[in-house]
Amino acid sequence: MNGLLLALLTPLGPLALLLLMTVAFAETGLLAGFLLPADTLLVSAGVLVAAGALQLPVWLSLAAVILAAVAGNHVAYLVGRRLGARLENGHTSRFISAQRVDSARAMFDRHGAKAVVLSRFVPLVRTLTPVVAGVTGMDLRRFLGHSLAGATAWATLMFGGGYWLGAIPVVSAHLELIVLSTVGIPALPALAALLRRRLRCKLRGDQGVGVAV
Repeated sequence: MNGLLLALLTPLGPLALLLLMTVAFAETGLLAGFLLPADTLLVSAGVLVAAGALQLPVWLSLAAVILAAVAGNHVAYLVGRRLGARLENGHTSRFISAQRVDSARAMFDRHGAKAVVLSRFVPLVRTLTPVVAGVTGMDLRRFLGHSLAGATAWATLMFGGGYWLGAIPVVSAHLELIVLSTVGIPALPALAALLRRRLRCKLRGDQGVGVAV
């Protein structure tokens, strides 16, 4: 999915900023983090902007991505609040039980602010954390403040880090290779797990043949 989005970035020109904002929002606001992890996209966009392959104002882009990420968090929080109200009124959920809500509420009472900030740097976890914060009834102003802090640090590290990399002559001279690596590297753990599984199955098959003989 990210490979397709990256292919769209450069041809879009300034409109690429809308794509970055959409992904940053949808990752939490539409609970699409399982399909649209934005880290790779933001790093690659920063590299492309620094190398001059993508014409976007840096500070405006950074502010827009932060705003979109905070808005997505807020929507996910409201979804959690509504779900939490239903649970308190006696409705059940296949995904969240009353006991889990009580446990999550205790966790957020102790570590809520830290969880909201740090979860922004963990794909998938950042998609679910705002929902859990809403379910447990975390104070909205407290949530929004730490959501803003987390989104600011995340966007600065990802987009800003990509921009810093793109300004390095060696990186800008091998732009295509760098962008391809940002797409391929996250897939390496899954590929390694697949290879291990196949090797394990092959070894079991060979052992079975040896026993049969």
